[in-house]
Amino acid sequence: MKHLQRGLLWLVLLCCASVMQARDFVHPGGLHTRADLERMKQMVKQGEHPWIDAWEVLQKDPQAQSDFKPGPLANMGVSRQKASIDAHAAYLNAIRWYISGDEAYARCAINICNAWSAAVNQVPRARQDQGLLGIPIGDFAMAAEVLRVCDLWKPADFERFKNMMTEYLYPVCHDFLLHHSGGNMDYWWANWDAANILAVVAIGVLCDNEEIYNEGVNYYKYGPGSGSICNAVPILHRMDDGTVLGQWQESGRDQAHAQLGVGFLGNVCQIAWNQGDDLFAFADNRLLAGAEYVARHNQLRGVPFTFYNNSHNMRNAWPATNALGSVGERPVWELIYNHYEVLKGIPAPYSRRMAEVLRPEHGSKDHFGYGTLTFTLKPSAFPPLDLPAVPKGLVAEASVGKVFVSWEPSEGFRANGYVLQRSESGKNQFKDIAVYREYLLNNYTDRDVENGVSYDYRVAAVNQRGQSGFSAVAQAVPTACADLPEGWSCTLTGGLRNTDSCFAQGGFASCAKNTFVLRGKSSRQAKDGDVLPFIYRKVSGNFTLIARLQEREGPVNEMGLMARAGLEAASDAVTLTLGGRFTRMWGWNRSAGRFHNVPGNVYTWLPSYYKLVRVDDVFYAYESADGETWFFVHAERMQMPAEIYVGLTASFGGKEHTGVAGFDHVLLR
Repeated sequence: MKHLQRGLLWLVLLCCASVMQARDFVHPGGLHTRADLERMKQMVKQGEHPWIDAWEVLQKDPQAQSDFKPGPLANMGVSRQKASIDAHAAYLNAIRWYISGDEAYARCAINICNAWSAAVNQVPRARQDQGLLGIPIGDFAMAAEVLRVCDLWKPADFERFKNMMTEYLYPVCHDFLLHHSGGNMDYWWANWDAANILAVVAIGVLCDNEEIYNEGVNYYKYGPGSGSICNAVPILHRMDDGTVLGQWQESGRDQAHAQLGVGFLGNVCQIAWNQGDDLFAFADNRLLAGAEYVARHNQLRGVPFTFYNNSHNMRNAWPATNALGSVGERPVWELIYNHYEVLKGIPAPYSRRMAEVLRPEHGSKDHFGYGTLTFTLKPSAFPPLDLPAVPKGLVAEASVGKVFVSWEPSEGFRANGYVLQRSESGKNQFKDIAVYREYLLNNYTDRDVENGVSYDYRVAAVNQRGQSGFSAVAQAVPTACADLPEGWSCTLTGGLRNTDSCFAQGGFASCAKNTFVLRGKSSRQAKDGDVLPFIYRKVSGNFTLIARLQEREGPVNEMGLMARAGLEAASDAVTLTLGGRFTRMWGWNRSAGRFHNVPGNVYTWLPSYYKLVRVDDVFYAYESADGETWFFVHAERMQMPAEIYVGLTASFGGKEHTGVAGFDHVLLR
């Protein structure tokens, strides 16, 4: 209902946009005004920090070189990635021209824009990801808005470029925001909408088209899709200290896309701000609440999370760990920090810290970046960042053929990466085994080890100022698999024997709170029966089985927990499995002819905890990110004998390669 109401409101605003009072657009007025460009130029000329630091990085960017050669396409949909590369090159060369005065960069940027406007002769269509064409379209519009102040760009060529935008490219973005490729509006992730909102707003400014501009502004405020600001930040969390964190719509999906959306909508607000419209402040600074949430989570400080779902049953139960801490991929934070905290004086502590640990910002494939150069407002806002603190709480946990190493984030959260070292115990010959730069993850799996050998580990934090001292040493001895413990067995369901093309092999080690390793090849589960590798134990009556799904190698289709009435292929069974990123509870009631599944968290990433519980004739499934807080998936009623078979399973594809599914923290009671 909320999406429908917002959709109707947006359509009314869209219809009314063309009758509003005409506006005089500010030019240049995309991401940067003339005053912004002059500030960059003067600060670089004077050698002021941090502008000069970012300028030096920009000059090394391969896409910022005056000899860059474009590769235009008649149909931009053939490769949106290639179009984005060329658009970034046009923007970066335009910035280099304005700051340096060297016309070679202006001619390069003009050549890129002219080549594309001469080539594009159709509304682009993509084989897939049609909505993501908004990314290069917006990039080109923002680049051209900087370049329009260059006298070397002939008026006729500029007009042809604007015609390309309105005749061929704008219809793609408009159609997506209106129809969402025929799908449900709330199915598409926030960054899809955000990319197209950004493109529409940028095109409106570039082409002095108030109707197009208003369409984008109104969609940001009231649009029915996931990218309008109150849908992109659907839930507000009020913290004990009075701050407000806005749960981002993609936070349960992965962190790369959550940061992507922050960057796109930040650009929307910046363009509107330069035209006199304060979208930054809309809905009580909703964008800031969302940005602070994403920034805090990616600094590994912990965030609250409210269950999120949509019409496609995404069922996000916790903030995703996929790409967690990968801050270097998304240089989007200087814009957020400078506007809210530096310009307006509104605290943005987590966005500020993101800007600090990334400074000076570089470029990236989906964002122009270089915000330290382009959005820094005054040098006094940027005191030098102290050295990071020595990491504490280092733990090395032995496993089968590997060691799991983890540590607490460096106190003060001033690190932008870590250096992990290893030595054979007692030798004090430490060498780097993992170096994280612009990556805040605080764990590592060391696979380059020998079973039975004792290893020492230590970790240091790094940032632009240098490296901290090393932590205290943690020690671990990886181990090999042994036979399954008493009472446990491994088999192929269906009574098949191991062959070269289809087999099951189970191993066990007591490390990592009971580790089981299941190797297999060529298995299946179907309505008429299954052939599955199965590590099991006979259980009588009610039970609880818990396991952490730790790792999968090779052709592992699904892995998880299973309880079944018998070992025959056609036995009734219930399973809780992870296939790809999908958690599902399956009911295989073959005797009754019923087969179905119910999804759990659709974006589940390893490692993850599963729990299967029997209470009489009802089987309950739960999942957890940490093994402490559990989320209910489904309850399946199925009559089974008192004594059944309970354990760990996986399905493997292909007859040529062996797959390996690893489980630990296994508890059956």
